[in-house]
Amino acid sequence: MHQSIRDYWISFNDPLEGRVHFMYQDTKGYVSTGIGNKIDETRRDNSAPTAEERAASLASAGRLRWLVNGTDTEAGPDEIAAEWDTVKSHLELAASGHLAFQPPLTSLHVEDEEIDRHVFEKLDEMEAVLTSRPEFADFGSWPANAQLATLSMCWALGPAFHFPKFQGHVAERNWVGAADESHFTPDVGTIVIRNKLDRAHFLLADTVETQGLPVEQLALSLSDVFGVQGALLALGFRPLSQDGFDGPRTQGKVREFQSANGLAETGAFDDPDTVGSLAGRLAGLGFIVV
Repeated sequence: MHQSIRDYWISFNDPLEGRVHFMYQDTKGYVSTGIGNKIDETRRDNSAPTAEERAASLASAGRLRWLVNGTDTEAGPDEIAAEWDTVKSHLELAASGHLAFQPPLTSLHVEDEEIDRHVFEKLDEMEAVLTSRPEFADFGSWPANAQLATLSMCWALGPAFHFPKFQGHVAERNWVGAADESHFTPDVGTIVIRNKLDRAHFLLADTVETQGLPVEQLALSLSDVFGVQGALLALGFRPLSQDGFDGPRTQGKVREFQSANGLAETGAFDDPDTVGSLAGRLAGLGFIVV
């Protein structure tokens, strides 16, 4: 993948998945942690694992450096296994969200640096699986926006997802067709936003390739609040959701940007000075503004 994807990956996914430092169950009952990282090899949703699945899951959980709450001493394999078993045993809490598993239910945590390391480890593994598939063999030469959108789909679905029409479009570098076929379900919660983001980035990939712009650079649009939110996230103005809603939090982050760049603190993103300053800052970080 292009380096620009790695540089933007955390900013892109943090608002979608959140950053959780302890083990929890996702909505399908799989033990997870970090930025939506599943550490559960159980094959069936909302089910207890077999002995084989549990062993594989503990191996997955053991790839992270877990620390004991309160002492920050490194947890051993038995402590990690006990924590995983505790979290997995509470399938009734899966629908309640990750906060249902916060301490004192859990007693171990991972630090931000470890979360980031694990995220990129999983990202590299996903890319390796994806590019072993014939339709994605040319992935390395794709526009960065197409790489980002496809890896985003993988993050949610796994790199072995089966979307025949989508796969046909990307094999032919038909990014508009890929945008139309990138939608996945259930279209609820942050999946709504991820679907919108993926579609937008495939369309940006088409713009990049059609206009002959550098494919290794990510393109962003400042034409609407959705794009401006993505720009602010890229520039480090967080916490912020990329939801397309020009509400108090977005206006507050726009004011922070304006203040940091000597602009009138109006909270409005669409005045020429703010747009021009955003574009200049993004270009300085290697983004293409279209």
